Amino acid sequence: MATIKLNIYKKVDNKQVIEKTYTAEGYDIMLGTLEDFLNIIDVDKLQDKAEVTKMALKGMKKIKPLLLDIFPEATSEELNRTKLKELLNVIIEICAAAGEALDLLNTGKN
Repeated sequence: MATIKLNIYKKVDNKQVIEKTYTAEGYDIMLGTLEDFLNIIDVDKLQDKAEVTKMALKGMKKIKPLLLDIFPEATSEELNRTKLKELLNVIIEICAAAGEALDLLNTGKN
C-alpha cells in the first residue's frame, strides 16, 4: 500500500519549519468518497501539476474533509498550515491508493 504523508508547518524565526508529519499507510477509500473525489479530480491530468492545482483549488471544500478522514488526528487548523505544493502530492498519493484499491477489486483479493 502507498504511504500518504502530510506535513504541518509552523513559523520559527520567519521561516516555515515542519511541526509534525502525519502518515497513513494507504487509504481504504469508501465508494461515496471516491465518487466525490472523482467529481473534482480528472485522473487523466494527474501528471500535470498546474491542472492538479486548479482541480484542488476548485474542490477544496471536498478535499479538506477527505484529508481529515485520512488523517483523523489532524485538525482543520493544521490543514491550513500545509503547503499547497505538498498538498498536490498528497492528492496524487490518494489517487494512487484509490487505484490500488480498485486493482484489488479486479483481482478479487481483499
